Amino acid sequence: MRQSARFSARQISFAGVLGAITVVLGSTPLGFIQIPPIAITIMHVPTIIAGVMEGPVIGGIVGAMFGAFSMYQAQIAINPLDKLIFSNPLIALVPRILVGIVAHYVFALVKDKRGNAVVAGVLAVFAGYTGYSLLGRLDSAPRLVIALVIGALSGLGADLLQRRLGHGPALAAAAGSLTNTVLVLGLIVAFGFLPGKVAFGVGLVNGIPEATVAVILTGLVYRATSGFLKQ
Repeated sequence: MRQSARFSARQISFAGVLGAITVVLGSTPLGFIQIPPIAITIMHVPTIIAGVMEGPVIGGIVGAMFGAFSMYQAQIAINPLDKLIFSNPLIALVPRILVGIVAHYVFALVKDKRGNAVVAGVLAVFAGYTGYSLLGRLDSAPRLVIALVIGALSGLGADLLQRRLGHGPALAAAAGSLTNTVLVLGLIVAFGFLPGKVAFGVGLVNGIPEATVAVILTGLVYRATSGFLKQ
């Protein structure tokens, strides 16, 4: 999608509405799907939708709203670790801004069918490398095998998504959701708040369901509103 130097009234309204939805999701149980023992967040979905439908700048702005709200929540958090982690702007802001940007460019790439193989390959390499990095304390052989399995499953999953749900929104949502999960957890590990093994486990348990829900919700919203917004 083309971005002009000035924002249109629609873009400003779109960013405001999605930013407000993010705040509502984070302030109420609506932002979390409770499936014990995990809680799947959907707070990043408005940022993905903004990136897909209005471009990287609006996606980044809504992501910044998401990150800023995370920092605000950290100040009133009961858990002292949450307060410490999400008071850090690098953890709270940067990944969330990139969610909307990554979602837009993946969407733009896979609208061309030739881009699907590229995206699937990038996701496979990215997921495999991340898994390899987070499993740093394991012996090299099992660490490499697990990383290769993660990469292969990610690539196959990306290909399956585009076949089942169509080009564009599905892979954009998956990429945006994984950007949030991987970068937040990666930075948490880098700053020493959690060991790599724990972060890896959290990523597997929460990251895959969150990406799946993001794909479904983004696809539904895109199909329902894309025709109207193009008018």
